[in-house]
Amino acid sequence: MPGRLLPSFVRPSVSHHISFSSRTNSNASSSSSVNEIPHDSLPSGKKSAAHMLADRARSPERRLSLAVEHLIHPHRDHSKDKRRGLSRSARSKDRAAAEEKVAAAKLDVIVESPPLVCYGAPSNSTGALFSGRLKITVADTAGTLTLDQFEMRLMSKMTTKKPVSRDCRNCASRTDELNHWTFLTEPLALKSGPHEFPFSYLFPGHLPASCNGSLGQIEYTLAAKARDVSGEEYTFQMPLHIRRAILPGNDKSSIRIFPPTNLTGRIVLPSVVHPIGTFPVQMTLSGVVDKGEETQTRWRLRKMMWRIEEHQKIISPACPKHAHKIGGEGKGVLHQETRVIGHHEEKDGWKTDFDTAGGEITCEFEASINPNAKPVCDLDAPGGLEARHNLVIELIVAEEFCPNRNPRLVTPTGAARVLRMQFHLHVTERSGLGISWDEEMPPVYEDVPASPPGYAMLDGGSAMEDYHGSPLALPEYADLERMDSLRLDSASSRSGSMHSGRGRALTTDDLTAEPDSSS
Repeated sequence: MPGRLLPSFVRPSVSHHISFSSRTNSNASSSSSVNEIPHDSLPSGKKSAAHMLADRARSPERRLSLAVEHLIHPHRDHSKDKRRGLSRSARSKDRAAAEEKVAAAKLDVIVESPPLVCYGAPSNSTGALFSGRLKITVADTAGTLTLDQFEMRLMSKMTTKKPVSRDCRNCASRTDELNHWTFLTEPLALKSGPHEFPFSYLFPGHLPASCNGSLGQIEYTLAAKARDVSGEEYTFQMPLHIRRAILPGNDKSSIRIFPPTNLTGRIVLPSVVHPIGTFPVQMTLSGVVDKGEETQTRWRLRKMMWRIEEHQKIISPACPKHAHKIGGEGKGVLHQETRVIGHHEEKDGWKTDFDTAGGEITCEFEASINPNAKPVCDLDAPGGLEARHNLVIELIVAEEFCPNRNPRLVTPTGAARVLRMQFHLHVTERSGLGISWDEEMPPVYEDVPASPPGYAMLDGGSAMEDYHGSPLALPEYADLERMDSLRLDSASSRSGSMHSGRGRALTTDDLTAEPDSSS
C-alpha cells in the first residue's frame, strides 16, 4: 500500500536535549549517543574488538540491513552462509592440527665445499668437487627411530620450453642420474638428536653449467629420502648451481675490410666478457682519405651504434609416444631465437685525423650487457641447447669533397654508407679469487692403505719385549773428497768459466796468446 511505513524502517527516537559538552566530544561519543548506548557504561580505555562487534550486531543499522536483505532477497537461503562459515572454521582447525603435528625426523644437507665452479673450457676442465654431510635430526618426541632405507640421488634435468607435445612431460624434460648414495645396508636405529653421513662427488668438467634461457633450462638437484620401518618417508631436495669460468687471456684483435672502398676497420676486444660489468672496445677506421692531384675525397663518421646479440638454439626431442609427429624416434625439432641484451649509440666522442697518410678515425668506448635481460653464458650442451653471443658494430659514414689547397672548403657529395662489423663474444662467469680443486688440494694416492698393518698375537701368553743386546753397527759411509781447494774468488766468479786445471786459478801467463805454428 503506498504511503505505508514499515516498522523496521523507523529508527528509535533520539533525545534532542544534548548539552554543549557532548557536542564538543569526538565522533565515537556522538555515535554512541545516537545508538542509545549509555556513555557512562563504557570503560575508560579503548573498547575491545569483541565488545565492538557485539555493539555493531545490536545496533539499529545492523538490524536495518538484515531486514533490507530479507526484503530484497526473500527466496535466498541464508543457511548457506552459516554452512560456509562452519566449513572455514573446520579447515582452520585441520590446518592448526597439521601444524601442531611434529615430524619424527628432519633431513638437511650441510655443504662443506666452495661454490661449484668449473674453471676452463669443457674440453680441458677438471670439474668441480662437491662434498658435504647429510644430516638427519630425530625429534625428542620420537625417541628412537629405526630406518630401513636411507639414500640420496644427484640428478641433472634438461627442460625444453617448446616441446613437441605441449602437455607431455616426457617430451618437455629429460632427467639423468649422475650419482647415487646408499647409506644403509641393513636397518639402523637412531636415537633422538642429529646424525650426519658424509658424502662427496666430483662433477666432470664437460658437464654444462646451470642456466635458464628463453628456450631451455638446465638444472641440478640433490634429493635425499629416508624411510622408517613403519613406512613413513622423509624427503629433502636442494638445487645445485654449477657455473663455468674461463680465465681471461690476451686481447683479441680483428680486422674488417669494406670493398669497394679503401676503408679498413680494426677492433680490439677482451678475450672474455662477463654478464655484469663493462668491457672496453677499441676501434680504428683507416683509409678514410683518398687524395688526388688537386682534390681529395674523404669519409666522415656521423654515427656509431653497437649492440650485443644472444643467439639460442635447442633441439626438442620427442618421447616414444609422440615420435610419429616428427617422423620417428631419434629426431627432434630445431628452435632458434635471437634477442638483444645490450645496445647503445654514439654521435660523438671519436678523434678524426685527415692529415696522416690515408686518414684515420680512432674511437674507444665501453660496452656492457644489461643484467635485467637475464643473459645466459656461452654453453654447448650435449642435449642440443646452445647459446652464443655476438657484438655488432654499425658505422654511418658520409662522403665529402674538398680541394687540396684549402681543405676547409668541404662540400658533401650526398653519398653515405653503413659499415657493419660482427665479432664473437665469449660470455662467462667471473673467476674471482678461486682456483680449481686440483690446484688447491694435495695429490691423492689411491694405493696407500687406510691404516698401517697390525701385529698378530700368536697366543694369549706372547708379549713384546725391549731389545737389550749389543748396539747395532752403523752403516759404512764412503769418504768423499774435500772441496776446499775449489773455492772461487770474486774475479773468477764474475768471469764464469775462466779456469784452467782442477783447483788452480788462471794467471796472466795463461791468458797470453801465442802465434799459431801452422801459419
